[in-house]
Amino acid sequence: MKTLKQLERLRKIHQYIKVANTGTPKEFAYKLGISESQLYNVLEDLKIKGFPIVYSRSLKSYLYKNSCELEIIYSVQLLTSHEKIKIAGGSLKNYFTPMQLE
Repeated sequence: MKTLKQLERLRKIHQYIKVANTGTPKEFAYKLGISESQLYNVLEDLKIKGFPIVYSRSLKSYLYKNSCELEIIYSVQLLTSHEKIKIAGGSLKNYFTPMQLE
């Protein structure tokens, strides 16, 4: 699943940054198997969410200014028709397509 792959990538990003072992942006993107522009987008999103990410030119690595942790909670559960209608606000039209997570 694409979502699980993205969550795993996020976990890896956090681990590399936490120990200040990312390398340059180019090296970090290579380690993650993504482009540099994708890396910059992910890092910017994390910064917007409050992660204190900075780049150290002397260490040639991203790191956290302050200690922080990442908690990923992912849940998959079966919804009954009644629960789906409740979530959708009374109508199932155009909601809950079979490939919604892709």
